[in-house]
Amino acid sequence: MPIHSKRSPVPATSRSRTPRNGAGRVFFALFALALAGCATQPLPPDSVPLADVLSARLGMAKEVAWAKWADGLPVRDRVREDAVVTKFVAQAESAGLNGKSADRLIRAQIEASCIEQDYWTKSWRAGNGLPPGDPPALGALRQRLDRISFRLLAEWAAIDGGPVPAAALKARLIQDGFTPSAARAATGFAR
Repeated sequence: MPIHSKRSPVPATSRSRTPRNGAGRVFFALFALALAGCATQPLPPDSVPLADVLSARLGMAKEVAWAKWADGLPVRDRVREDAVVTKFVAQAESAGLNGKSADRLIRAQIEASCIEQDYWTKSWRAGNGLPPGDPPALGALRQRLDRISFRLLAEWAAIDGGPVPAAALKARLIQDGFTPSAARAATGFAR
């Protein structure tokens, strides 16, 4: 059988039931997401402010990606990332929180942001439209990120740096429109 044949050499009874057309895939994905949402416990009220801050921080990824795109910079900036982690951990420890847990929390946010930034830069490389207007200044965006990171620390401290429902947080971030892989990364600290 030629490689380009549309017929599958696999018997019909063992083929995947995943739809092949675009509309079918969208329906299948929404159905799967709805099922996953049904299985997820609701976000506890004391975790809602933390989820809001996680969403706000991750929500800046598109702007950061656009600024880096316009300046010809790569998504990853290890020097900046290390500085953000060091500052965040120091602030957490001075607030009486566990430094290792704070390290996991902020690294998870950085990784999630990079995943979202990669998503957008790949989309733009593929010819999808850039956001309207001029790109924002990266320095100003980083100042906003620093303020959001401080709020993140405050909200995490408000729940005493304790356990956070990862599945509910992940579902909330997906509901907010972030890629599932970014949502999974952002909640990687919640074990």
